[in-house]
Amino acid sequence: MPQKYEGYSLSQFTPPSFKDICDDLLIKERDIVSHFSKARHFVDLVRICLLPPKRHGKTKKADSLAAPNVTKLHRSGVKFVLAEKNNLLDITFNKRTLEIPKLTISNMSVHLLRNLQIFEKLHCGTNYMNDYDMLLHRLLSTPKDVEFLTHTGVIENRISDSEGVSTLFRELSKDARAQNSIFYYSSLVKDLQDYCNSPCHEWKAILRQKYLNNPWAYISVIVAGLILILTFIQAVCSIIGVL
Repeated sequence: MPQKYEGYSLSQFTPPSFKDICDDLLIKERDIVSHFSKARHFVDLVRICLLPPKRHGKTKKADSLAAPNVTKLHRSGVKFVLAEKNNLLDITFNKRTLEIPKLTISNMSVHLLRNLQIFEKLHCGTNYMNDYDMLLHRLLSTPKDVEFLTHTGVIENRISDSEGVSTLFRELSKDARAQNSIFYYSSLVKDLQDYCNSPCHEWKAILRQKYLNNPWAYISVIVAGLILILTFIQAVCSIIGVL
């Protein structure tokens, strides 16, 4: 699309509904202005604005990797944090913390996510939206997963219950396939798998979530540990005294 028309920027003529969609997808006005001249139409403009940063490390086919869902990750001790990022697709995992940009589920954002996936599949040489939908389907495989991320503030659900959101990404993932291409989130999924497959992480998570979830619990554990140590010392001293 041409950026200028009779001295005016076409970005100034975008309808309010389009700006609302951009807000839901974390797209800033400066990104719209910056990429306006590159886009063929509004769907393409949104796609360009959503292009994520390049990933580092090895990549694999999507069918060889399946991300654990949110419930399993939480059970293994993964901490979920609302990412302070402006790119919806930039999901990262580091030091047991999974950072996810805010996902707003509205009528407009749902339709646009579907259109972006179809447009990318038919007209682009990338699979970013395809891979994003596949990842979200894995993470949000049950209503319980959706409820957890809603509670943490990662998801803002305006249109449906938790079951509806889980079903939405299941439906989107039906058309999401990796065909002779690499999976954008392969290194992320591999890291999540490795973390969940470590029994040590799950044991630590159980200890934190069930027994050390408040200051008094920490104090109780410390006191109990001191009592055990003192009891052991007393027993050793008694044995030495007898000898």
